[in-house]
Amino acid sequence: MKTNKNIENWNLLAKYFSEECTTEEIAQVHHWKDQSKENQILFNQVKRDLQIINLNKSMNKVNVDSAWEKVKNRIQEDEPELLTTEETKTRSLIPGALKYAAAIIVLVGLGFLTSKVYQRISNPSIKVQYAALNEQGKEIVLPDGSTVVLNAESKISYPAAFTENERRITLEGEAYFDVTKNPEKPFIIDAKDAEVRVLGTSFNVNASIPGYKVEVFVQSGLVQLSRKKDGNEKILINPGGLGVLDTDKVSKKTNTDKNIIAWKTKEIVFQEDSLEKVIRTLNNVYKTNINCKSKDILDLKYTTTFRDQSIDSILNVICLTFDLKVENTEDAIYLVKYDN
Repeated sequence: MKTNKNIENWNLLAKYFSEECTTEEIAQVHHWKDQSKENQILFNQVKRDLQIINLNKSMNKVNVDSAWEKVKNRIQEDEPELLTTEETKTRSLIPGALKYAAAIIVLVGLGFLTSKVYQRISNPSIKVQYAALNEQGKEIVLPDGSTVVLNAESKISYPAAFTENERRITLEGEAYFDVTKNPEKPFIIDAKDAEVRVLGTSFNVNASIPGYKVEVFVQSGLVQLSRKKDGNEKILINPGGLGVLDTDKVSKKTNTDKNIIAWKTKEIVFQEDSLEKVIRTLNNVYKTNINCKSKDILDLKYTTTFRDQSIDSILNVICLTFDLKVENTEDAIYLVKYDN
């Protein structure tokens, strides 16, 4: 048993997730993670479990060495039972995460986490739910290592551990998925009346459209979109393609919206687009309520690219370009001509 090496690894992970690592230590963590599949699983599990117990927002930067001393004795007490035989090697992953979580909890002053919490986390009957209210771009790591980025006003729920046959989650709103490949266990998304099924790919699901409509945009891989009540009503969507499910049919369409996942990438491209379309895109990307009552303004053409800019910064650029100004009300933002 390599107790000293285990302690070094957990100490380094604690520093990594509390953002105290040097550049050299960050590289060391990435090197360790890439050494084996087991290390990758453990890294993703620690990250996921940290999200589940919701410590990532409250984590404070403190001295990890002193924090580790407070839990080291407790950790070592568990090691003979958990890590001494080859038979328990696989089971050691979750207790390992328990040790890390205990260290992190000391870091934020919340006390010790008992093994019962982690037994619940690994139970498929336990549902995990994340909701992004006004927060955009929230990234979540699922039990299989797949990642989900939630748009604002969106929510997902899934079992703490996927079943043997499938990886099924439920989506309300909009999210971008990067799914870990597993041909033996399809990844399935329930969204309104739609079922989205993949084996491993990256794509966007928008179930935030009013009514029953659901849109699926595929960036890589192959995605199947079908109606829950009729599995025969289905289509396959290729990279760059758009699948649409509405009350009447499931169909494939050509995607004409170059900003369809701009809410995630934060890169917005306009090419001779009318300000009416610009405003519509900004409202979709930033969940704002920008309005303009002047047809002359709405018909103006605009060409530019914005990258990682706030909505206030974008509106300032637009106003400077067309000699406009912003007027704010309680529930809306108006673009109007500047009065000289």
